[in-house]
Amino acid sequence: MTKHEKTKDAVSPVTDLIEAMRDASAKTMPGFGPEWFETMNNVGNEMLSFITERVKHDIQTQQDLLQAKGIAEIQKIQTDFFKKATDDYAAEMTKLMELGKTQDKHATPV
Repeated sequence: MTKHEKTKDAVSPVTDLIEAMRDASAKTMPGFGPEWFETMNNVGNEMLSFITERVKHDIQTQQDLLQAKGIAEIQKIQTDFFKKATDDYAAEMTKLMELGKTQDKHATPV
């Protein structure tokens, strides 16, 4: 038996199981087809990207606060941070709603 055949034999049962689970879920959960899973993947990726960017801003704000020279500068840094965070969260919610609308277009009636 060649190395390729061994690999194919080892992967085949797993592949068969995944296909069987996919087929079973399509029958028992109509509306949760490949489009739904793709949308959930897109939502998850978007949220991870958003969180990564927000953490970067949080860290930068902390560094700016540590280097601030007075209370007025601290207040400006905090105000700017809050405004940016509010704008970012509003924009992110809009993106997520748009991703959800994409899913609605592909939804199959139950």
